[in-house]
Amino acid sequence: MFESKFVVRPDEVDAFDEIKLSKLLWNMQIVATDHANKLKIGRDELMKENNIWVVVRTDIKINRLPKLKEKYIISTHPGETKGFMFPRYFQVYDKHRNLLATVSSTWVVVNFDTRRIILHPFKNTTFPFESDPSDLEMPSKVNEEAPYLISKRDTEESELDINIHINNTKYFDYVLGIHDEEFYKENKVSRILLNYEKEITHPNTIELYSSKNNPEVVIGKVNDNVSFLSKVEFVKR
Repeated sequence: MFESKFVVRPDEVDAFDEIKLSKLLWNMQIVATDHANKLKIGRDELMKENNIWVVVRTDIKINRLPKLKEKYIISTHPGETKGFMFPRYFQVYDKHRNLLATVSSTWVVVNFDTRRIILHPFKNTTFPFESDPSDLEMPSKVNEEAPYLISKRDTEESELDINIHINNTKYFDYVLGIHDEEFYKENKVSRILLNYEKEITHPNTIELYSSKNNPEVVIGKVNDNVSFLSKVEFVKR
């Protein structure tokens, strides 16, 4: 296990003083990056072969989200490698080690220029993997449809990351942003699954479609091509 401690900052919270999911995922990304560097499989190491890490799917189960000024802990560990897929798991705890959220994610290594998957990026290297009782299963595929066009939004340059595409954490803002504050006064997210299908670059316009039910399927398209699919489960506050 590898973990880091955080405190929820004012610029990270929503209207309910809870950390935004995209901000929590961003901090998980920081912890995963630090751990990958420690294992000598971080971005700098991969870029020696012109390769990078790319997330494929993420599944998040939320008991509750940390609130403004609250101290919390993010723990992460790799799962057992599945062919060219590299699972990574996260747990979020409060300062008393109560479990707040769990995350499972799958990653691949791709060539920076071609964006094609590298099937054997680490040759014959075997990485130690761990498990935790709270681990979710590996994220599944979203197969449902979302026929209703809800909104459109333009990408922003500030959403780009070091890999010159929209950072994966921003997709959660897209998905959850189709509802307004009145909706979230009555509902909160208990689980969200996100499949990354095609990277989004800037500038672009994203069309957001919904199934209009609970669980709600939200699909993002760019130029009529599916960029991501998600399934969100809501519970009453």
